[in-house]
Amino acid sequence: MSIPLLIAAAAITIGSRVAALAVLPPPRGPIAALVRRLPAPLFASLAALSLTGNDGSAALPAMLAAVGCAVAVALRWRSLLLILGAGLAGFLAASFIW
Repeated sequence: MSIPLLIAAAAITIGSRVAALAVLPPPRGPIAALVRRLPAPLFASLAALSLTGNDGSAALPAMLAAVGCAVAVALRWRSLLLILGAGLAGFLAASFIW
């Protein structure tokens, strides 16, 4: 993938999300409840995929540490930035050790 294509895809993605936040009203009722509950299953599916390698075996120890740290933070806080930071810190720490 070329750099201009990557930048164009990122611009389209970010632009559409900003436009949706600026134009659309916040969700109400049952849709609002769904939107509040949606991040947990999405995170769980990403964490489950991260636990296996490409060939179906267990993932690398650094990846397992990243998932463990991210899950530990996700149980306490709902901030995506904190969860991603914990996962990255766990990955870097485990990469340094192993």
